[in-house]
Amino acid sequence: MDAFEVLGISFTKDIKEIRRAYSRLLAKYSPEIDPEGFQRLRIAYEEALKKAKEEYDESFFLSPIEQFMKDFEDNYRSFERRLDLDSWISILERDICYNVETSKEVSYRILNFIMDNYNFPTEVWRLFDSYFSWKAKRDSLYRHFPRPFIDFVVYKINNKSNFDYELLKSCKDNRQDEFISELAKLRNVIEEVDLYTAYTSIKVAEEICPDHPRLKVLVGRYLATDGQVEEALNTFNSIIEKDNHNFDAIFYRAELYSKLGRLEEAYEDYKRLIELEPEVIGVYYSITRCCISMKNYEEAIKYAEKLDDISRYREDIRVILNSAYSFYIDSFNKKIEALDDMEKYRLAEAYFKTFKLEESYNLLKDLVAKPSCTAKSYSLYCRVLIMKKDYDLAYVTVCYALSKYRDNYELNFLKADILEELGKYDNALKQYDKAIEINGADFSAYNNKAYILNKLEKYKEALQCAHTAIELEPNAAYGYKNKAAALLGLELYEECLETCEEALNKYLYFTEVYIIKMQAFIDINLLDEALEVFNRAMSYGLKDSKLYYEKARALMYLKRYEEAIQNCNRAIEEDENKADYHYLKALCLHHKEKYEEAKKVFEKVIEIDSNFSAAYFYIIKCLLSLSKTEEAIAVADQAIRLQLQYLDRFYNLKGIALEEQGTLDKALEEYKKAVSYNPAVAGYYYSIGHCLNSLNKYEEAIDYYSKYIELEPKDADGYINISFSLYNVGKFQECIENCDKAIKIFPDYIIAHQNKGWALYRLNRIAEAEKECAIALKLDGNNVDVLRLKLKLLIFRNLDQDALIVCDRILELNPRNEHIRNIRQELINKLNEANKQKRRFFKFFFK
Repeated sequence: MDAFEVLGISFTKDIKEIRRAYSRLLAKYSPEIDPEGFQRLRIAYEEALKKAKEEYDESFFLSPIEQFMKDFEDNYRSFERRLDLDSWISILERDICYNVETSKEVSYRILNFIMDNYNFPTEVWRLFDSYFSWKAKRDSLYRHFPRPFIDFVVYKINNKSNFDYELLKSCKDNRQDEFISELAKLRNVIEEVDLYTAYTSIKVAEEICPDHPRLKVLVGRYLATDGQVEEALNTFNSIIEKDNHNFDAIFYRAELYSKLGRLEEAYEDYKRLIELEPEVIGVYYSITRCCISMKNYEEAIKYAEKLDDISRYREDIRVILNSAYSFYIDSFNKKIEALDDMEKYRLAEAYFKTFKLEESYNLLKDLVAKPSCTAKSYSLYCRVLIMKKDYDLAYVTVCYALSKYRDNYELNFLKADILEELGKYDNALKQYDKAIEINGADFSAYNNKAYILNKLEKYKEALQCAHTAIELEPNAAYGYKNKAAALLGLELYEECLETCEEALNKYLYFTEVYIIKMQAFIDINLLDEALEVFNRAMSYGLKDSKLYYEKARALMYLKRYEEAIQNCNRAIEEDENKADYHYLKALCLHHKEKYEEAKKVFEKVIEIDSNFSAAYFYIIKCLLSLSKTEEAIAVADQAIRLQLQYLDRFYNLKGIALEEQGTLDKALEEYKKAVSYNPAVAGYYYSIGHCLNSLNKYEEAIDYYSKYIELEPKDADGYINISFSLYNVGKFQECIENCDKAIKIFPDYIIAHQNKGWALYRLNRIAEAEKECAIALKLDGNNVDVLRLKLKLLIFRNLDQDALIVCDRILELNPRNEHIRNIRQELINKLNEANKQKRRFFKFFFK
């Protein structure tokens, strides 16, 4: 098949079109989903480019984006310039990267290029991100590129590589990329124990750059995998002799020592690695395992705890930590009867760490009963009680312990934790401050403060605390989560989204962060992006009722009500006692005009939370839509008795129900109560004015409509309604002025022309009145009020025959209009009398 057929386009010399076709098909034929399809697509793409370039005329004009990409690719092809940050900056500083109309396309074109050409130093990856914000835009990029590719890009930006690109500058025949590819292949085949492929790959790599340390380490790994243990050790030793800071060589030598049972030597290497790089997960994992094998359980626990601190939330780390503690417990159980208090404490701690709460509790309750009980024992006992959700006893215990150990940091911190669990947030904040006075170096107190302050909607203070927590512990995802929540509350959405990504870089499976990110996207009406975040969370196997709830919110705003209801149902399945989930479902049913169903679900909301003000509000609205005004009034009265939030809304709804029943005086009373509770709502003044007009209390109506106009100066309806009031009190000029204001806002507002016409008529400005009447009739020839005005004007001008035609038209539209029927009869009588007079005149003339 021809290359252009594969791409789904006709032959073209336009490279831009070829690349667009390729980009469109990448989503369908991604290397992860369909490797064979991707290969065919890639071959077709390259062949199409080749054919297009063969057809180029030398005078072919490159577009600015094509020129940019040509320069970008040329910079990559030159290995020396590829490593030079300044050369990239000079390219990226062009206007095309900043222009709103082109920057997105440039970003996508670079990403397309990077799919096959990705050997950059970390600082270059980060430079690209500083221009195009790929990390922050990760979720939207998923819609245009394969998900694993975008994850790879973000990984490259976030994780510093120690690969020494500089040593490749002297590679033979500019084969640097081939060398890097061979190293990647070699690493993979060693993992797969494909020894022959590893052997041949080593030969190719040695031909290009034989002395590169990364290659030598891989050769050592190959020898170890092949069983050539001594040769492997010699290889690692020779690398370390030349460079005693070569992390990889020391690590793989330690791993080899460990496999050979030379645990002491492995242990010394692991300790050396911790000195070189204090935060590497793999090293702590290996030294923990090594210490367990050496039966040094206390030290194994120390390293496992550190491992858990560096990379929280990982299940495999929890497993090895649990294993270290379990061995530790077994070593105590052999001498359980002879344990002293310190050993009992250590055993209780081990039980606690392995979630054996009853065993821990039984040991600790005896320890805390002793006068000599230590602060540590009290602290651990309180932690066990918190885990058992016995907060009252925990609080009594911690207060007693603090009477003995007033300035103990952990006890003060625990008291704050317990107060938080008891919902005493202000007291908890003060207690965290007390803990910080004792030890300001622990991030946890600041982090917990940020969490509470976010709950209390004190977002600026929360942000400050979160910043401090992150400064103290940059690797803890919770600090970033609380920072993101504060930024969301402050409506700093771009920063919030960036912080969410930082949190997810620390811990990819942090469900709460995905929820915050969805909320941010929903708040700025990027609803598709919010749904993409949901899909990303699902792809990692996360399942949480709040995720389904946020998805339902996004779908509701997209007016995809059925899907929103389905996701509400999923959220309810996970947590059926969340009033918000039922409320959102009911809201969707209300939008679908399924008022009976909606009402039942809103009632379920009230069952869960009897003070859920909005649920009462919508129940009343449902009842009004179902014309059940008596029931609506009863629910409004119930809400008013309960003194629910936004009480004014219930007075207003009650007023609407009473007005529908025709009891305008009572409706007026309720509307006025609504105003007294919330004078800032313009609609309440409008409703009062409407009632007063209906009750012919026009002077009073003018006052309320004036207030409405003050609050809503751009609403034409306000000017129209006050014009009616003014007309009825004889203020015709003011009526005209307000009609003109309405016409300025909405030139085709028929009632504005109609009211203005009537006022002009009353002022005897007949020609002007006729003009307004003509405009109104052009807008709606069947408007009875305008036809009545036309009738008056015709009668005024004694055009009785035309007036009679207008009467007939009005009666066609409204046959029961007795007033017009009487006018019609008068006109007929008048015309008949005129005809008689005319006949008499002619008789007299011919006598």
